[in-house]
Amino acid sequence: MVNRSPAVVTLPETGDLLHIVLDGLDEGVAYFDAANNLLVANRQYRAFYPHLESLCNPGTPYHDILAADAAERLEHGLIDDADSWVRQRLLAAKEGRHLFLQRQGDGRWLRISERRTEDGGLISMQTDVTDQRHREDELERYAGMLQNTLENISQGIVAYDDEMRMTFWNERYAQLVDLPPQFRMVGTPLIDQLRYVAQRGDYGPGDPEELAMATFRQSTKRNGNVYERTTPRGQTLEIRTTPIPGGGIVATFTEITERKASEEALRRSEERYALAAAGANDGLWDWDLKENRIFFSRRWKEMLGYNDQEIGDAPEEWFSRIHPSDVQQVTAQLDAHLAGASSHFESEHRMLHADGRYHWMLIRGQAVRDMAEKTQRIAGSQTDITSRKIAEERVQHDALHDTLTGLPNRTLLTDRLRQALARSRRSGQDMRFAVLLIDLDRFKVVNESMGHLRGDELLVSLALRLGEKVRAGDTLARLGGDEFAILLEDVTSPDEALAFARDVLDTVSQPFQLDGKEIVSTASIGVAMWDPSYGKAEDILRDADLAMYSAKSDGKAQVALFHANMHKRAVAMLDLENDLRRALDRDEMLLHYQPIISLDSGKIVGVEALVRWHHTDRGVLSPLDFIPLAEETGLIVPIGEWVLRRACEQMAHWHREFPDRPPLQVNVNLSSRQFAKTDLVDSVTQVLAETALDPARLKLEITESALMENAQRSAHILEQFKRRDIQLSIDDFGIGYSSLAYLRTFPIDTIKIDKSFIIDMVTNRDNLEIVRTIAALAQNLNLDVIAEGVEAPDQLAQLRALGIEYAQGYLFSRPLDTAAITALLRQNPAW
Repeated sequence: MVNRSPAVVTLPETGDLLHIVLDGLDEGVAYFDAANNLLVANRQYRAFYPHLESLCNPGTPYHDILAADAAERLEHGLIDDADSWVRQRLLAAKEGRHLFLQRQGDGRWLRISERRTEDGGLISMQTDVTDQRHREDELERYAGMLQNTLENISQGIVAYDDEMRMTFWNERYAQLVDLPPQFRMVGTPLIDQLRYVAQRGDYGPGDPEELAMATFRQSTKRNGNVYERTTPRGQTLEIRTTPIPGGGIVATFTEITERKASEEALRRSEERYALAAAGANDGLWDWDLKENRIFFSRRWKEMLGYNDQEIGDAPEEWFSRIHPSDVQQVTAQLDAHLAGASSHFESEHRMLHADGRYHWMLIRGQAVRDMAEKTQRIAGSQTDITSRKIAEERVQHDALHDTLTGLPNRTLLTDRLRQALARSRRSGQDMRFAVLLIDLDRFKVVNESMGHLRGDELLVSLALRLGEKVRAGDTLARLGGDEFAILLEDVTSPDEALAFARDVLDTVSQPFQLDGKEIVSTASIGVAMWDPSYGKAEDILRDADLAMYSAKSDGKAQVALFHANMHKRAVAMLDLENDLRRALDRDEMLLHYQPIISLDSGKIVGVEALVRWHHTDRGVLSPLDFIPLAEETGLIVPIGEWVLRRACEQMAHWHREFPDRPPLQVNVNLSSRQFAKTDLVDSVTQVLAETALDPARLKLEITESALMENAQRSAHILEQFKRRDIQLSIDDFGIGYSSLAYLRTFPIDTIKIDKSFIIDMVTNRDNLEIVRTIAALAQNLNLDVIAEGVEAPDQLAQLRALGIEYAQGYLFSRPLDTAAITALLRQNPAW
């Protein structure tokens, strides 16, 4: 006998094994102890509630987890009251066992089952039932749609199972058949309903049982049946039964009382009909199908330019005049009505007039059937709708063409581009094409100086010129504003497209005559050549647009061919814009300060706040790298507001640090977009109040162009600033609208001479005279002058000789960060 000792198996610790098992489940599981503190939450539970990750640790109270989940749900609009939701969940958990569905913020649905264990603990199971929920919702939606449809159609519908017991009916059926409630219940036998109706007398005289059985056999024919019945109330019903695969039938009840009455009236009104035909404005026709002859009224013939004797009664008199392209449509519509597939005959088609032109006609007709439902005749009217069709074609044309020039618009151009792309994909390099995007340079000047009417005249004249340049098969389109496009088909090379574009450039540059004046215009043209990488028409239009903007940036009146680097630059600019939108939130903006020096004392009397961007990947960016983009996107407004607040905070801090010094002044630039804000004065005043900075210590620098956009409004805004003791300076003076008139109108304190005049004024006599004139003008108006961009001692000496009070530039200091400028202020140097 062999002794076998039991195998020794080393297992993980129980807790580890539990975690392994739980983490292998597809369900989310969380277990809480009797005190409602979390013991364990598995991997799937954490995945279902990523926002609870930091709380899914042993010891976390159930209440805290619910509260955090409630906050998340409240944010997603899934609940209205977080506290109430938490209380309900806690109460449900206390009761021991509950099961419910819960929608998550990411759109998933969880089935949550929670129950108390024998030791008082709580197990919470979470199962993802999103797919099941979606299927149930879809089934419910389709069922609702079907129910709604059946309840709103004009026909009565009833269904019976394979034992001929009622399973479904709609409200219209109940109205038409008028059964009492006890005969309108699921499971009611069809024969019982028929017996009731027969006993009521609906089937006429005779034995009710025999009548009911005859109707039962008629209704349950193997291949279905169609028959009519007239109720005691005078309604005529068409009853159509259709077998259901697998057993049972569906019956439809259609009230045809009016139709039957119309047919009867038609049979009784031959004479009245003839009289109406003679006097009607529409043409009338009546086709006797048995005799195969058509009566055409006098008016019917006149519509086609014939007299009463010129058209006979053969069907060919009608069908031979139908446009060949419309014959198939007309015969199909007519056959469908004669076969009972449509309630009436209606067709719009072209018919040949005696003058040789085709006119549009609207033909309506109604078939007349006998008791056996066999069509005997069809009669109707004919209306000339040529004018309406012309109007519709005009609307369709206008939807695809520019109303001003009559050229194809963007929609039609895009469609033709799609066709060109399809042809090129099929034919490869043998069917290349190019897109030219043409944008007038400085068209806004024409509009603003001569008015929009003259601007429109220029666009029409340009369209005519360009139309003479394009070849047959090419497309010239107006995309909107002053933007045109040309689709050049069958282009052999980029050189051919560029040569054509330069020819267009020469055409555009020829003078135009507008209102007796000669106007010379130029354009920037972007060219994009097809290559197999293009998948969408919009892509090649986009690239032509990028090339056009490249031509503008190269100095305008240029032609540029798209290349991949343009797209890369556009993507880079988009990325930079996205980064710029987040820069303030990420605290990536910073201020540098450049000292402003008194040329009398040589001391620092103020600083100009200059924004920099500390980009996470590109390092510190100067304003030239991002301010134009900020201006274009409108981000300059929040950036400018940030600069104002930070500069005021810093200046207030320096005043506290240097209480014994003459108070410094901080110059802050206002962009044109900021200056256009309606609440500008209030927002600046609020910043001064919140930073406790003396308004007299703030000087706002505004460009001439921003002031002159609306001079009257600008004067009003500046007056409000002055009443608050805020100092005002005109920035970059001399390069814009400089004039004595507005200097006297605006309540400004300082003129800042643009550095372009300072940089070479020692060697350039013209610039020296400009600076001298500005200085004299400022002195006469009692204005201070700041010269910016001072870089050389001889420039400084010249400025002092001219009596200019203040200067800034690299001769004194480059712009410094806060720490460096503070250190410089502590040194208190003199120049």
